[in-house]
Amino acid sequence: MRTKNSKAFTPAEKRHVDAVKLLPCSVCNRPGPSDAHHINQGQHFTTVALCKDCHQGSFNGIHGQRRMWLVMKMDELAALNVTLSRLQLKEAAR
Repeated sequence: MRTKNSKAFTPAEKRHVDAVKLLPCSVCNRPGPSDAHHINQGQHFTTVALCKDCHQGSFNGIHGQRRMWLVMKMDELAALNVTLSRLQLKEAAR
């Protein structure tokens, strides 16, 4: 969900974020669709595919206690790497 002050998506950013949302969760591998978590607000190419629990869950989520992130020994950069790797594999399969 975009805030009212976030910058608009370019067509390329919109395609990227839509592709990220189709991926499985980059932390727990739950099948998509996923949320697109922005590492830095407004930077649409640095989005991570996360299930609702790993994104907004009060116990497991990045915006909560991050328990699943700790169990999986993940941080946002590692999750971004998983997301980008999966996007690359998906693109190569075309």
